[in-house]
Amino acid sequence: MGVLITGSSGFLGKQLLKKIKNSVGYDLIDNYDILNIDMIEKMVFNNKIETIIHLAAVSDLNKFSDDESFGNKINIEGSRNIIKVCRKHNLRLLFASTCCCYGNNDCHPSDEESPICPTEPYAISKKIIEDDLAKEHFPYTIMRLATFYGPEMRKELANYIFMDKIYKGEKIKIHGNGKQTRTYTHVDDIIGCIIQIYEQPHTYNIVNCTSTESISVLDVIKICENITGKKSDIEFVEDRKGQIIKEMIINDRIKNLGYSFKYKNFKEGMNNLFLWYIKNEQ
Repeated sequence: MGVLITGSSGFLGKQLLKKIKNSVGYDLIDNYDILNIDMIEKMVFNNKIETIIHLAAVSDLNKFSDDESFGNKINIEGSRNIIKVCRKHNLRLLFASTCCCYGNNDCHPSDEESPICPTEPYAISKKIIEDDLAKEHFPYTIMRLATFYGPEMRKELANYIFMDKIYKGEKIKIHGNGKQTRTYTHVDDIIGCIIQIYEQPHTYNIVNCTSTESISVLDVIKICENITGKKSDIEFVEDRKGQIIKEMIINDRIKNLGYSFKYKNFKEGMNNLFLWYIKNEQ
């Protein structure tokens, strides 16, 4: 059974490509374009694809906000091409959405049946595709991924920025009061969740792929201070537009599918990131 992984050169994709048997990469860096539906179909036919794991997206919030037109073209038009191919050939689809779709829904904790009300353009683009998929009849799973971190993570993400700046003695800018929370999840567990969903028979149309530990920005900084053994230099700045204030999420479905999380807590995961940082970034 062939598996097509879009966004296969990204943080998640390159690891999944190594771990899923008979998987084939599909990424713009290799001149494979999700905006080219004929190219997608050719890859599906040539590799006898039965499942698509669709990760490709403009996921950098700043880049998306700077050019929403381009972000929407990739995240919406490109994803709709994937859906068309899955519909035509009755393929199974695992679609990478985001826990940020819950937004400020005032439902704490949120499960997969809770209302979604995304506040940022990136999450809004994911909701649009979620709504499209709700009308489909081929087997699909919307994977609402947590904000994830770990070795080889993007340096633009908060966890990396805070750890790096604290270690180097540089000033950290915090948007708002720093009390906003996320269910940060180690990349190994995100990969584990995706593989678990893939390996099980289709069960759920939506699955939260996240830990349940709710961590504030100030918590992240405190943990980074403890790990590095250094104090932070903090400057509070104006909050970002569309900021999610509180994120608390239930992950019963992924556990029902048999997944057991590798990292017991956020501090343990950040220790793993710091060990990699010291070895590779210095």
